Amino acid sequence: MTFIFRRCNSYSKGDYEELVERLGKIYNMAFGVYIHIPYCVKKCPYCDFNSYGVGRLVPEDDYTLAILRELDLYRDFLKNVTVTSIFFGGGTPSLFSPSGVESIIDRIASVSSLSPDVEVSLEVNPKTANLEKLRGFLIAGVNRISVGVQSFSERKLKVLGRINSPHDSETLLKAVERAGFVNFNIDLMFGVPFETLKEWESDLRRALEFGSTHISSYCLTIEDDTEFATLYSSGKLPLPDEDMVIDMFNLTGNLLEVYGYLQYEVSNFSKPGFECRHNLIYWQGNYYLGLGAGAHSYVLDDNPPWGVRFANIRDPNRYINVVKEGKRPVDFLDVLDRKKLIEDRFLMGLRLKEGIDLRDIRERLRVYLNWERLDPLVEEGFLEVLNDSLKVTKKGVLILNELIVKVLDALVYKE
Repeated sequence: MTFIFRRCNSYSKGDYEELVERLGKIYNMAFGVYIHIPYCVKKCPYCDFNSYGVGRLVPEDDYTLAILRELDLYRDFLKNVTVTSIFFGGGTPSLFSPSGVESIIDRIASVSSLSPDVEVSLEVNPKTANLEKLRGFLIAGVNRISVGVQSFSERKLKVLGRINSPHDSETLLKAVERAGFVNFNIDLMFGVPFETLKEWESDLRRALEFGSTHISSYCLTIEDDTEFATLYSSGKLPLPDEDMVIDMFNLTGNLLEVYGYLQYEVSNFSKPGFECRHNLIYWQGNYYLGLGAGAHSYVLDDNPPWGVRFANIRDPNRYINVVKEGKRPVDFLDVLDRKKLIEDRFLMGLRLKEGIDLRDIRERLRVYLNWERLDPLVEEGFLEVLNDSLKVTKKGVLILNELIVKVLDALVYKE
């Protein structure tokens, strides 16, 4: 098998091959497959994802074939895997046809085993799908839809550079329910320039009218190499102050709780039993394989070397050509030592309401906490320990990044 690398750390290609071989030895654990569709009608000015505005001239056939070929390159490693979740992200996956999506799901099923209750999610943006297309996705095997609403405010949508109107979002959400989807998410964004608390509350209340099983609520962040970064650095993009953002964050949790949504992760709320299982794979530190241009993968082990994180070529055309040549399109490689693995676990796990299982950390990874450093944070109400799990409190979430640094500084590694 041929590999292609542009960047890597000091480990060799052989380490990568050995670690990926372990995919074939995974049993009885959550395993996700992520498929990246990098095409959009128009790239949003705040977006730093690997996405490309191409209008509606999407090279679906060539790209779908490349995904199928890449899956075949992992056939030997996936044959013993039970896939518990599949996620089509982007970009705008709903630009693709139901038949294209179905062919990818079928190929995953042919090279691995699908869990009987496998979660299959697909991101949909307004103006890229109608009732007929949504029904096609359901027939194709998709059982969870994530709708990129962002806002029901015409003003906010214009600021965010979205191509749709509030009416487009409302029409799509009604079609999602009519198509037969029981499990669906609404993506919302707050902290937008000139946004008021009343405007954000209006977005939340409008979203609640559609009865979704899941709501994701993200604060706008200024990412490098985006249009918004250029505007912000030149003083042309005034954002709400920190106190306003905190008020918006607190309002979100308080209001959604009243309507029966559980905040199981910092930015994610669900009705009981409808947590996004694919995203839990990321946050709980489980394995996942990413397919497509720029997709990331994560394979771990309990012994040195402890795991590998790798990513595909970002450019879609180059990705297609490399896979056509029978090569795995890996462009970035990071082999994990124990310290990196543990840091990953805390960085992701402390975002979850369930927190970090300290017994697992002690017994499996031989890591302990220096409580002399952390007890003050517990006493001040930022952290709590319940049933041998370390959790961030509602108060602590407001300074989460600061807390993560302090927890990592308190780790004690045993040989």
